[in-house]
Amino acid sequence: MRGRLFPVAEDWYEWRQDEPPLAGTVLVRVGVGPGGRLVLTGLRIDGPPSAELLRAIPVGRIEAAANAQLSADGGTDGTTAAVLGLRARPVAPRIAEDVGWEMVEPALAVVRAAPAESVRLRGRPDIFYRQVADVYLEYAAASPRPACDLADRHGVPVSTAHRWVKEARRRGFLPPGRPGKSG
Repeated sequence: MRGRLFPVAEDWYEWRQDEPPLAGTVLVRVGVGPGGRLVLTGLRIDGPPSAELLRAIPVGRIEAAANAQLSADGGTDGTTAAVLGLRARPVAPRIAEDVGWEMVEPALAVVRAAPAESVRLRGRPDIFYRQVADVYLEYAAASPRPACDLADRHGVPVSTAHRWVKEARRRGFLPPGRPGKSG
């Protein structure tokens, strides 16, 4: 089941999904919850509500899609701003921290040389974790086990995929997680 949110009003979004198609139009309001994660704060159904329609609304998938598509506005009023999948990407690798001035005595200060290009910084670059986040969010929208799918795709153990996702969250490329829920 795949679905997407489409903005329709200031803070309302229409939920559309491929399968199963919903019998009515479902509108949701999204706000910032505890820990900075986006959560549903309102639900509106245009048309007659039925038990079948209410059971077919995938609240967890909608929240996962909201966290994949939207970002919290910097304000404190709890509103969100649509970015429609466009996320800030690093434009350059991190600058080595050992570039700068080195001095024993201020009068004898000399410029510290930058490390050679062949010297690799510890860890993976931000662009790697940005790509991990993109793939993870793609899987989270369609699968209940996105980390397992990520591990299968790259031929690594699931624990490695979980570590990548954890680091992507730490670097701000993924929203805060919720225990037991994907996305």
